[in-house]
Formats: sequence, structure tokens, C-alpha cells
Amino acid sequence: MRITLSRLASFTPKLKELRIILGSGDASKGAREYVQRFYPNLKKNNPDLPILVRECSGVKPRLYARYDNGKEVSLSLANQEAPDIHKNLEAVGN
Repeated sequence: MRITLSRLASFTPKLKELRIILGSGDASKGAREYVQRFYPNLKKNNPDLPILVRECSGVKPRLYARYDNGKEVSLSLANQEAPDIHKNLEAVGN
């Protein structure tokens, strides 16, 4: 599956924060590639949404989404390719 820039849509206003945690190992390879390729356009399409990307040693990659009602969702990004990560972002952003 090829990800195009036109598919990077704006997220729901209920989403208040995205955090992408990257580990230093190979399990974060797909997540790191996704961030490098698509973060600029994600931010461009969602200028008021805080999108935090952090790299930590000794952790598995994860995606955290925080919503306006205080609910937080966490998904593993370990060993996923960029298209799978895009699907996860679409799922938490809608």
C-alpha cells in the first residue's frame, strides 16, 4: 500500500494530543520512517494539534492519543510498516 500526501487528513477536534514514542532498536524502524516521511504534512494539516515525537532507549514504539474527555488510547507500533502506522493514526484520529 502506498501512502499519498492527499490521504493525510485532518483529525477530529476531540483529539487533543498525539504522542509517538520511538525506541532505539529495529522494532521502531517503520515508525521512524513514518515520522521522517509524514510528520511535516501531519503537522501542516493539524497545526493546532500537539504531535509529540520522542525517542527513548529500552522502550517499544507506541502511539498515544489523548482526547478532550481525558480518555487516552495507546497502541503498539512495534515492527509495523508505515502503511500500518498510518491506519493506526487514522483510527485514533477519527
